[in-house]
Amino acid sequence: MRALTVKQPWADAIAHGEKRIENRTRPIPPKHLGTTILIHAGATEDFNALPADMVRAWPKHVRAVVAIATLAGCHKAAKPLCCAPWGFPDTWHWELTDVRPVPHPPRPVRGQLGLWTVDDDTLAAVQRQLETERTSA
Repeated sequence: MRALTVKQPWADAIAHGEKRIENRTRPIPPKHLGTTILIHAGATEDFNALPADMVRAWPKHVRAVVAIATLAGCHKAAKPLCCAPWGFPDTWHWELTDVRPVPHPPRPVRGQLGLWTVDDDTLAAVQRQLETERTSA
């Protein structure tokens, strides 16, 4: 399974908030459209990312897989700016759907640029948690 590394607090905004657009410099590679990916919270934080009132009391994980999502679509930012408040101008907007947070993110997981392949142990840990959550609901 592939993963996408996202700086904090953006990763938490995807996992626990309403952020369903990820801004990237390139479109989603066509072979990945419609696939399920993991959202990985990177090691660095974007301190100017969100106003404090938008962050709420989200968990603050780094170097961890925090959510699972579907890469549903992709489009170039439109003018006037679309996808507010999450979409940035002059970027590709990667559309995320079916987002589910990982209850207890396994750490540490080293991320990479672009879409990258998750190691088997991390994937198994995430799958166990999501299965446990599904069966206990």
